[in-house]
Amino acid sequence: MSYDLYFYKRKGRQLSEQEIGDYLTKNLVTPTEESNQWFFDNEDTRVYFFINHNEPEDDPEAIELYESFEDFDNTHFTFNLNFLRPNFFGLEAFKFVDKFVTDLDLFILNPQSQTDPDNPLKVDASTLFENWSITNLRQSVDHFNEFNFSFFPLDRSDKLWEFNFRRNEMQDTLGDAYFVPKVFFMKRKDTGEAISLTIWSEHLPIVLPSVDYVLVTKDYKKLFRTVKEAGIVPYSTIIKNFGTYFDSYDFNDSKIIHPTNSEKVKDAFNGLKLEYQTEKFCEPLEMDKLSNSLPK
Repeated sequence: MSYDLYFYKRKGRQLSEQEIGDYLTKNLVTPTEESNQWFFDNEDTRVYFFINHNEPEDDPEAIELYESFEDFDNTHFTFNLNFLRPNFFGLEAFKFVDKFVTDLDLFILNPQSQTDPDNPLKVDASTLFENWSITNLRQSVDHFNEFNFSFFPLDRSDKLWEFNFRRNEMQDTLGDAYFVPKVFFMKRKDTGEAISLTIWSEHLPIVLPSVDYVLVTKDYKKLFRTVKEAGIVPYSTIIKNFGTYFDSYDFNDSKIIHPTNSEKVKDAFNGLKLEYQTEKFCEPLEMDKLSNSLPK
């Protein structure tokens, strides 16, 4: 099941399919070998969606629906975003759609629209997102048990998505002296609960997002040997032991530890008890199993 949009240009406007394809390749991703699909997959946020280039319709009914507008020409490009996905899929995908139609002065035919599903219009990202999100959340409730979803609160997942979405921007701003880790959505093996996890390696200066758990990795000298350890501790344990060394960071309740303080916690960091072994405690949670809706 997907949410589909069709893109149009004003009739007679000189904007070729090649120009649109070049724009997508430059601003989104390289197309498939057949040059008919741009599959976007953000490695940081794990959001994905499609833009396709389709052959003109030859079915009379389809021509009537999609090709018979007095003031618009069909570009034959379409957008597809799956339902049954975390809410933040829409936040990210419609950001791009909004930029795409603004930069190329395109119009959107939205068959899912509740107000005007039959005509190409100028539609902003917030309207598209709301339209998709209402159906997405409802369907996620309806299919929660059928597809064995794991629930994660919507407001928290949106904030953690934004952290991942802006991670590279924060990294560029802070520079090489700091590390901005990624947030991972995981599934506890004992309870099936969806959790959030980030990484703190070797007491490095980092930006610490507000997550459930932290994967701690150690690499230090002890007597005549090198000790390498990794394990998981609750976020609350990190704050309890090192909170006074972190400063507030102006991004969704995140904290930052600067180089001077990270050096001060070196011994305590290396002596921190690791409460869980990663491979026994949790496993990656696929995005098509993460739901922001919980059945009543």
